[in-house]
Amino acid sequence: MPRVRADDYDDKKSKILDAAAGLFAKQGYAGSRMDEIATACGVSKSMLYHYFKKKEDVLASILQEHVSRLIESIGAYIELGMTGDRLEYFRGFTEVYLNPSGKARASHVVALHDMRYLTPQQRKKQVKLERQLLELIETILRQIKAGDSPNEYRVSAFLLIGMLNWVELWYDESGQISGAKFYEKITRLFLTGYLERSNTV
Repeated sequence: MPRVRADDYDDKKSKILDAAAGLFAKQGYAGSRMDEIATACGVSKSMLYHYFKKKEDVLASILQEHVSRLIESIGAYIELGMTGDRLEYFRGFTEVYLNPSGKARASHVVALHDMRYLTPQQRKKQVKLERQLLELIETILRQIKAGDSPNEYRVSAFLLIGMLNWVELWYDESGQISGAKFYEKITRLFLTGYLERSNTV
């Protein structure tokens, strides 16, 4: 008979991924071992192998779930529509993308550094998810400014993703710039250039 999945299976898996993301973000994927992941999440090594057969499977799940959460949250934000002006709408998107939770930030750091360790099959799946995310960001840009070519939207989306992604490596929300001021700064910095051929913000 097939093994029955425990009711708390998904919850335990999520906790393992959160702990592993924190470990990878701190000391790197290559510098982390399966026994360290098990210790970090408070399970036995044999229990860890029940959920993930290989370390790269842990990494793939972290990256896939991270991008999937971004897709879900940004998609939901788009469905709400633009209720205020363009600056307010873009600022809201910025806050959604740069989820301030520690768990999300750790996964984001891992995504920046460790995707190269995925297998070709895992990488293919990850790239497909990232393309979905890119298309959502293009939608955000279209809502802010109409009339650009598909290629212009694509280039602007890549530039925006690059700007937002690397924030995770240096921004400290406990520092001199609060989260609210930081989102505002990013919004004005990006939109000033993006709307240069449109009305001012």
